[in-house]
Amino acid sequence: MRLFSIAVLVPVLFAMRVIAGMEQLAAVLPSCALDCMMISASQSSCEITDQKCLCSDAHYTAVLQKCVLASCTIRESLTTKNVTTSACGDPIRDRTKIVSHAGVIGGTIALVAFILRMVARLRWCGGIFGADDWTMMLTMSFLIPLSALSVVLANAGLGKDIWTLPFDNVTHILYVYFWDELIYLSILPLTKISICCFYLRIFPDRQFRTATYVTIALNICYWIAFILISVFQCRPLPGAWHRWYEEENYKCNHINAQGWAAAALNMVLDIIVMALPLRQLYGLNLSVKRKSYVMCMFSLGIFVTLVSILRLNSLIHFASTTNLTWDYVTVGYWSTIECDVGVICACLPAIRSLLRRVSPGLFGDTEHAKSSYGLNSHSRGTGSQFAVAPVQNKSIDRQFYPLDDVDNSDEARLHHPHPV
Repeated sequence: MRLFSIAVLVPVLFAMRVIAGMEQLAAVLPSCALDCMMISASQSSCEITDQKCLCSDAHYTAVLQKCVLASCTIRESLTTKNVTTSACGDPIRDRTKIVSHAGVIGGTIALVAFILRMVARLRWCGGIFGADDWTMMLTMSFLIPLSALSVVLANAGLGKDIWTLPFDNVTHILYVYFWDELIYLSILPLTKISICCFYLRIFPDRQFRTATYVTIALNICYWIAFILISVFQCRPLPGAWHRWYEEENYKCNHINAQGWAAAALNMVLDIIVMALPLRQLYGLNLSVKRKSYVMCMFSLGIFVTLVSILRLNSLIHFASTTNLTWDYVTVGYWSTIECDVGVICACLPAIRSLLRRVSPGLFGDTEHAKSSYGLNSHSRGTGSQFAVAPVQNKSIDRQFYPLDDVDNSDEARLHHPHPV
């Protein structure tokens, strides 16, 4: 990042006489900035005491900017920016509430969805814990800190212009953001792994299960690779939060390219996970109500991908920004929303199962149908050798259905012989 360019200075105007004005500014401005102001003012068509004119003089601003870039350090530039914007009466911008609200509200909704999922797994609800649930527990152990750190970042000043913050706050924000990024890169693959474990829990087809295991392996590779890349993005390591003002002391990766690569590969994995069960769904005879439910589920999965696309747009200025505490807000809240929506979508099948038990008339499906997949009491094979074994006087909810929760009665276990 070239934070010297942050000193695109709004002109300072002197409301008093020149000498008195310079004496007043000398107490708060670096000497390099005072020298630049004298040079710039001499080339302006405005009177040096005409504050309104100087604040709107583009030539004066350009000359002052060029001088400060060449003469001042990053911290001196930020100090000058803060003084000049205040002198010209520029409004103070504040988006900190967006940061904290996005984290807390989204995290709370995701936590409620997770709790309902866990309730659905209790024995009195007919449920049983599987690998997908344990993986989701691990995911939530990352999501809760991600939501909490949103409040920490907002309190430190994320959502305000960088020149309005104490320098220690800027360093602290980047330090927290460093860990925030690692948590984010953990939640994404873990959510997809949980969904894949759910597929393994209910689809017995051997070819499908092989493809699902491959998808899980790809997500694990994504997780390990980008965690390592992010941890060692700068050499030495503290450069991730110090290089904003000590750029010459650290050697860092191209952060923007790193962000785009991670986002693009994540979208590819999202699409693969969504596409995995399509062939299995095609082989099922579903009622209109169930087909509507499937469409809703996949629409929400597409929404996760759309959120990823919106986040990509915010990455354009991620690494090249000169006002990081303001520009990081967008990529921050889209990243949080992406994680929250992914967890909610992964919990929806179990939530529907719970709601069906609480209110079967509203959420159940009483239309009888034959499933294209099933096992009779003597069949223990896999894949296309499964014999169709419709259950008499049972709704399709008790049949082999990929996007619904698993019924863990003896009869259900007979039809799902490959629990994870």
